[in-house]
Amino acid sequence: MRATTFALIAFAGALAGSGALLAQTTPVAAPFMSVSEVRPGMRGYGLSVFRGTRPERFDVEVIDVVHNFRPHMDAILIRPSHPITDHAGTVAGMSGSPIYLENRLVGAYAYGWEFGRDPVAGVTPIEAMMADARRPRRTPPGLLPGSQVPFEILAGGRPLAAAARDPWGSFAERAMATRAPLQTAFGALTPVATPLTVGGMGDRAFRNLRDALEPLGMIPVQAGGGGTATPGADVPTRYENGGAVAVRLMSGDISANGTGTVTRAEGNEVVAFGHPMMGMGETLLPAAIARITWVLASERRSMKISEAVRDLGALTQDRPTTIVVDAAARAPVMPVRVTVRGVDGAPHTTWNVNVAGHRNFAPRLAASVLETALEETAGDHGDVAWTVRARVALRGRNPVEFVDHGSSGESVHAASAANDFMARVMDNAFGVIPVDGVSYEVDLHWARDFSYIRNVSLSQAEVDPGGAVDLRVNLARYGEQPDLRTVRVEIPRELAGRDVELEVSGGGETTPDLAEPESLDDLVRNLQVRFPDDALVVSVKMPGAGVTLRGRVVQNLPSSALDALRPGASTDGGDPVWNVRRTVVPVGRIVIGRDRVRLRVREVRL
Repeated sequence: MRATTFALIAFAGALAGSGALLAQTTPVAAPFMSVSEVRPGMRGYGLSVFRGTRPERFDVEVIDVVHNFRPHMDAILIRPSHPITDHAGTVAGMSGSPIYLENRLVGAYAYGWEFGRDPVAGVTPIEAMMADARRPRRTPPGLLPGSQVPFEILAGGRPLAAAARDPWGSFAERAMATRAPLQTAFGALTPVATPLTVGGMGDRAFRNLRDALEPLGMIPVQAGGGGTATPGADVPTRYENGGAVAVRLMSGDISANGTGTVTRAEGNEVVAFGHPMMGMGETLLPAAIARITWVLASERRSMKISEAVRDLGALTQDRPTTIVVDAAARAPVMPVRVTVRGVDGAPHTTWNVNVAGHRNFAPRLAASVLETALEETAGDHGDVAWTVRARVALRGRNPVEFVDHGSSGESVHAASAANDFMARVMDNAFGVIPVDGVSYEVDLHWARDFSYIRNVSLSQAEVDPGGAVDLRVNLARYGEQPDLRTVRVEIPRELAGRDVELEVSGGGETTPDLAEPESLDDLVRNLQVRFPDDALVVSVKMPGAGVTLRGRVVQNLPSSALDALRPGASTDGGDPVWNVRRTVVPVGRIVIGRDRVRLRVREVRL
């Protein structure tokens, strides 16, 4: 008995030894499969979440390989098989679903056919995704990616002629070019769009946000998605292959989450999507584990409906073949608070939302919050005047405050000088100015509480140089007698012998003369200079010209001084501006419109 036991032990030891030798001499299968190993007819499986948070398997069959699909990259055509894909076809939100052949990861479900009737998909090779994921980060720690790159220099909040670009429009154009359909011998393959599940947003605000985001490759859909404040016990605590990942643009009373699928999670590094989200390169946006509530089947565009259930890390890279999420990173968010007064009976008058603190998104998303609050509390088509007091908190600087007035016979509009200020400050040519938050206080008055300039007349048609003329401004107001304002205008002697045009306009429709900024301080100061909305501005164009130089406007210069300040052999000189003399007349209510009148100034008598 003992001899038999020893023999068995010896035999087991020999087997173990030979197994160890076999393990040393037989190569271990690589975790990835190269595209060069892929052949038509191969079968495998994919992973994706169709309901809840746990990935499910679906079968795949390789159709073929599309060579040179992208620069130096092939794509694999597959036919997935699952009750949901058989019914819904290509599903937005499945982007990134890992595809395995011979139990090795070959790539990510990422592309769909234009007008395809079968659920055929294009797979981005994992080799290409990992190559993009290994790109080194250029941005120093603590600095928002891209915020140190000059975008445009502004004077008075207006783009200069050399850089007359709308920041959001330019950003959308670049993203749209990144996601343009790619033509192949089989037709056009397009990246599977990213569904943006939006909750708590008003209809008009949603339509405006949809129009802004669709060029970026996202499909906004109103389907909730706020998630819960405290994750449930069944919610995963880390990302997993085939799990759902959300990029959070908004959270709180309003939510907006772009959803895709994790291709590979190892440690804190997560690669997903298999195509760009918006093609931003280095970036920093909040990320979260997502829960899929439903797969919406549609003849036009099937998609996953989701909600974020556990905040975890940040999107750090948005590359041509993948997005990269760092589970240990933190992305900046900007708190937005809106309080609306003057709407008795409204169920909600205060809104609190955190928006992604990215320089491109934060101002646009803050406008959506303000628009939603106004639509839900004062969206009926009635005569209303409003005052918006906005306070923008700048890191390391004093808060900046704006007061906007407006009036409408339709509904309250969400225009705010604060939103334009944030867009210009967060993306400027001089340095980083993080915005730590913005609050809006809106007061509504349900009446046509504004005046418009009906006509303008002069007390006399001619005046002596150095004299004065009375300018009569007839302000009309709904339901009331005309309000006649008289403005005394001094006529400078240098206007002798000229026909002079006097322009009268509402303060909000008049642009101040400002010099091109040369520093962050200049920029912040210029963006705050405005004429009040509740005032008249009388402008008199003077002879000659002035210049903007070193952050200052110098007017009424002689020709010799202009030539000296604008040398022909250098561009480091002043830029010409018109000489304009302005008079501001407080009115006490919003003034809209403009009008002009001409005055003859007599010759100087010797």
